[in-house]
Amino acid sequence: MMKSIIYLLFLSLLWGSAFLWTKELLSYFEPPTIVFFRCLFGLVALLPFVLLKKNRLKVKIRPFFLLVLALGAAIPWNIMAFSLQGLDTSLSGILNATTPLFALIFSIFILKTKPSWNQTTSLLIGFVAVTVLMIFSGKAAGIQFSIFHALLMFAVTMSYALNSIWIKKYYTNIPAVLLGFLTLLISAVINGVISIFMEPQAYAHLGTWDTIIPLLILGCLSSGLGNVIFYHIVSSGGPLLALMVTFIVPFITIALGIFFLQEPFHLGIAIGLPLMIISLILMNLPAIKK
Repeated sequence: MMKSIIYLLFLSLLWGSAFLWTKELLSYFEPPTIVFFRCLFGLVALLPFVLLKKNRLKVKIRPFFLLVLALGAAIPWNIMAFSLQGLDTSLSGILNATTPLFALIFSIFILKTKPSWNQTTSLLIGFVAVTVLMIFSGKAAGIQFSIFHALLMFAVTMSYALNSIWIKKYYTNIPAVLLGFLTLLISAVINGVISIFMEPQAYAHLGTWDTIIPLLILGCLSSGLGNVIFYHIVSSGGPLLALMVTFIVPFITIALGIFFLQEPFHLGIAIGLPLMIISLILMNLPAIKK
């Protein structure tokens, strides 16, 4: 359990910084191109581990399996990049914390779990937190916010939730390294094709440190290593434990947004963030007590 918590903290740092680096790269690339390069760098980082792994499992590539993998990267990372075109990174990080709430809702229907009193209360508080955040953010001065881009972030969190639940239900027998590699591979293929038509000259920007450094961190660490850690936690501790990463990510995105992007700290964050944290604590109360 302690090892899973350490992995969780490290994963939070990797994924929290992903919002910052994606935001920075939007000045150079369109969202599909960012996702393509992000996955490409991640694949390079993971390839040695995949090749060195003994007794590699033969996976049957079926449409549903491809969909599950696409929900882990190809779909949400694209939507996230589009969302960040109209949202501050700090707001994105807080909205990203709705992932466990959607995971609970989907678990009720897909895994047939019965919600406890604390989980039901958690959903209600989470709904209030998001509502307050969106209302105050729309009125705050000096921030980048739109309802449409906020709704896009909800599509991101729903993708993550479905991915973790279906991985836990059907694919825990697949090693985390292989799951992470295949997730990035599917995403790279899909977004690579799109990028060729949208930005055929995108590679020209790769000659500057302003793009190489963010892509190295975003691809090799956040995407490559991050995906493996996430799937390892899902397999060993379950989807709800893995999605507790969203408990920590908002603090990281707020700090990075304020110190590196000069984003303001406003009333919506001051009220919405504590409510979201209370919601996540309630949802995971049994695990926290243990």
